[in-house]
Amino acid sequence: MNKFARNIGVTLFSILSASTYAKTFEYDFTAINSLPGPIQYPNLNFNQPKAVVFKVNKDPLTPDVQINSLEVSFPNAAKLVATGFKKIEPDLYRAIVDDAWIYRQVFVDVRGVDFNRPLQSNPRIEVSISEQSAFIQPEAAPKGQPLFTVNGILRDITVAKIADVATTTIDSKPLTLSLKDTLTYAPVESQVNGPREGFVIEALWQGKGQKTIYVPAPVPQEDFDRLTAIAITIKEVTIPGGKDYFFSIKYKEENGGERITNEQLLRPLLNNAFGTSPYPY
Repeated sequence: MNKFARNIGVTLFSILSASTYAKTFEYDFTAINSLPGPIQYPNLNFNQPKAVVFKVNKDPLTPDVQINSLEVSFPNAAKLVATGFKKIEPDLYRAIVDDAWIYRQVFVDVRGVDFNRPLQSNPRIEVSISEQSAFIQPEAAPKGQPLFTVNGILRDITVAKIADVATTTIDSKPLTLSLKDTLTYAPVESQVNGPREGFVIEALWQGKGQKTIYVPAPVPQEDFDRLTAIAITIKEVTIPGGKDYFFSIKYKEENGGERITNEQLLRPLLNNAFGTSPYPY
């Protein structure tokens, strides 16, 4: 009886741990390209989708990713909404959508996507007519005629929260650093001087504008989801001829433990972001 109760406790702990650590992320496509299939119907145009949006669940304790939903919007066709994806091959997620447009059922295949390494992904969405004839494992049924293929560059568009705010005055101008709670990378199209991934800080410097600053993280990009930024600290130090400024970031690991980054000079990051005068200053 004790062994049974212990097993139940372990199972419940595992379930609670998974639900505690799992996070929901949102991605879209930039530089969208599409290729229509051979079947063409009047008033059903799959050319050049307007938007592609994924919502996924990621658990830092496992490399597996669950695709919650995929939406593909078109200028001249109804939106495709796919849910219930299953990973049926190492590089293939598949969902079945009933009553899509004029079709009884379509397959939605997602290939080449790595949500843990988005910039290294080569994602492709293939939609085809289902030729399902059995109710057992319908996702294994043979595919029929392709309807369209879409590919693009995967971009993280998850809305981050402000974890902490630190303020100081540099060069007689107020500076506000707003630390976001999630770690991420700069979109390909962004013009960023300096590091392009890691902790994210929105810097607002009076008279100079607002810039996004990325601070390298102590883990590789595929492990960013294991960390949550929680605080930022600025330290002012008097040096010969003026003042210098250091900052550090406190973050939480997936097991609840907290760590603090090494102190770093703030000036070089500001110089890169705002194009201000480098040392000496």
